[in-house]
Amino acid sequence: MRTIKFVLVSLLVVLLIPSCKKKDDAPAVSKLNVQFSNEVDGKPIVLGPIAYTNASGNPYGVDLLKYYISNFTLVKADGSEQNYKNYALIDASDTSKFGFSLDTVANGDYIGVKFLLGIDSAHNHTINQTGALDPMNAMIWSWNTGYIFFKHEGNYKNTTGDTKPLVFHYGTDAALVHISLSFPTIHLSGKDALMHLKFNLNNAYTTPANIDFNVDNFRQSSTMADANWIENMHDNFADAFSFASFE
Repeated sequence: MRTIKFVLVSLLVVLLIPSCKKKDDAPAVSKLNVQFSNEVDGKPIVLGPIAYTNASGNPYGVDLLKYYISNFTLVKADGSEQNYKNYALIDASDTSKFGFSLDTVANGDYIGVKFLLGIDSAHNHTINQTGALDPMNAMIWSWNTGYIFFKHEGNYKNTTGDTKPLVFHYGTDAALVHISLSFPTIHLSGKDALMHLKFNLNNAYTTPANIDFNVDNFRQSSTMADANWIENMHDNFADAFSFASFE
């Protein structure tokens, strides 16, 4: 009888060990995919047609839309932060460049994100770089060692209904924008996850300063005359991004 009890106990221990090991082997990190939806007041951006209107009443279109997101930072529920020191070029014409992936995100609860629109000064003054910062991405100025943080090209209709070019190349160190977004607590637990963030192009031209294309339709961030436009766009960009969903 004692032998039978010993065998039964031994079998129970053997059965329990794999389940305990499986629990201990759960991944300590998760992969987080971050995707940006480019839109105008809730409508996805379609390249080409003059299909949108800003707060100043300017009908306009988007032929090209690119911008840099860098130094993406996750904020945990306990207030600690993890900066991934990454650089991503979001391109509305290329679905493979709608976002980026973070492969080693610590499991836990998160309540917000922070990131930069643009390139920090440590990387903004050299073009000998690769990946998203490769000059081949056509996001640098040939006349100045520096990156274009945001680029919108297209057309708009002026007050007389004539179609005019719209060219906004936004950059320089003074143009760097710090974005901070909060959201209800999300939990990462070793599984792949997807975070959706929104970029509303109209907000970049609306709040708190209205950008009237009849006055500002061609800016290259290259002269003192652009300083007021840069300041207005800088303030507007802070309200152009929002949290959409997590899955």
